[in-house]
Amino acid sequence: MTTPPGFLCPYITPAVLQQAPTGISWNTIPSGSQTTPQQKTAEIWNICQRATAMAEGYANQQFRCTLNTEFIQGPDYYATYQQSTGNMRLIMSRWPVTAIASVQVSPNCFPRSWTTLTSGYYAPEWPVIGTYGTTAPGGSGQGGQAIIISSLAGGGWYLGRNGYIFQVQYYNGWPHTQLTAAAAAGATTISVDDCTGWALSNEAATLATTRGSVHDQGGQDEGITVTSASATTGPGTLTLSSGLVYGHDEYTMITTLPQTIQWACVLFASGIALTRGATATSIHTIPGGGSGTPAMKGPESLMEEAELLLHSYRRVI
Repeated sequence: MTTPPGFLCPYITPAVLQQAPTGISWNTIPSGSQTTPQQKTAEIWNICQRATAMAEGYANQQFRCTLNTEFIQGPDYYATYQQSTGNMRLIMSRWPVTAIASVQVSPNCFPRSWTTLTSGYYAPEWPVIGTYGTTAPGGSGQGGQAIIISSLAGGGWYLGRNGYIFQVQYYNGWPHTQLTAAAAAGATTISVDDCTGWALSNEAATLATTRGSVHDQGGQDEGITVTSASATTGPGTLTLSSGLVYGHDEYTMITTLPQTIQWACVLFASGIALTRGATATSIHTIPGGGSGTPAMKGPESLMEEAELLLHSYRRVI
């Protein structure tokens, strides 16, 4: 199976989508007797990409782990001063905040005069539970959006409202990637398209390992533990704590995303497929009948169900 080049792994892949209990015949997409297998595969990848974009659009942010650089002025609404501790509380734009790479502070004037905080003097307010050092992430949308900065950074009311500016580089979201080369059974290093977030250290906890899931066809799913990465972001290799149980083809998805997000993307993809006429079957409503598989529901109801699943992950500020 091939994938169009130039984009990162969507939140579901054709392998995941085709195995899900949707009731949709994915081999009919796109329709037409002259359609080649390559065209069919490419279009299913496109549907996975569209479903991913719809999930991110509803949530107002990406779910995959990203490394962000953000500037916040304060004290003000997004940067508040804690009188009891002297610390600053900064509300970041993306969540959940999984780790902080660096923090710099400057008086809010030009030219900037940045002071870099020593590691250990900042931390996420509410670290994510269920990704690092555990078996699987939770599906409840748990995680914080704020960070706490030591009083040694300054940032109080000495220079008045918005007297300081903070530059914060931080990670948010769940590590998510795919293989860029086939991996053999027993392999302890794998090549992936995005290393972001797979090997982090966090001030609030020791995150020496990251637990992920390999989603493959033919009952060859398995869990892995990542101990290190060759790159901070972008493509590279991940080192595993033990060898793979199964061999996996190129473009196999590896993720820490909660299952609720993945299923929401399956529902979005099913709605897209039904909208474009993949399943041209009219099913009459029967009193007392069940809703059945996604193919037995209308596209609108599938979209609404997906949005309900993502509601607890939605960014509201």
